[in-house]
Amino acid sequence: MSMESARAFVVRLMSDEEFRGKLAKVSTEAEIEDMVKEYSFAKEELEKIVGEFMGHKLAAGELEKLVGEAFEGMETGANSVAVISSWLGKK
Repeated sequence: MSMESARAFVVRLMSDEEFRGKLAKVSTEAEIEDMVKEYSFAKEELEKIVGEFMGHKLAAGELEKLVGEAFEGMETGANSVAVISSWLGKK
């Protein structure tokens, strides 16, 4: 697990529209794991990196809220945001 891996994941999520689109349509945590197998990070590391991008330390639950906002206006699977939030909760 590493900060560098979390940073690479966030940068890819922000810059790779195809990757973000695929992630928006996941229906299981296993699908997410398959998509992000090259990245290894803990939720705390992801929160820290996202906080750096946001310019402040994330409050409890803020990461999950940002996940929902990241996919606003995109075609998503029926439960994709919930699946992603659940996956984050297990990181």
